[in-house]
Amino acid sequence: MRRSNNPESIRLYNLKVERTNLMKQLKYEKNEDHKNNLEAEIGRIEDQIDRIYVEREGVAHMKWLLSEFGEDIFPDRD
Repeated sequence: MRRSNNPESIRLYNLKVERTNLMKQLKYEKNEDHKNNLEAEIGRIEDQIDRIYVEREGVAHMKWLLSEFGEDIFPDRD
């Protein structure tokens, strides 16, 4: 299986790897301050991952709208 060269796909892959690594660190971390920092960083990364998926869904929806209804779906605003 070949990985995509799409920059967005590469970014998504890298974020998932980073999240996995931070979760492994969190599992063994004893210091509460470090745990809190790791959890905050994991949350930030998960937000970025979610934004990528939401954007993809939006783009797919726009393409579907255009394919079904054409340019008329976006009326001119005067």
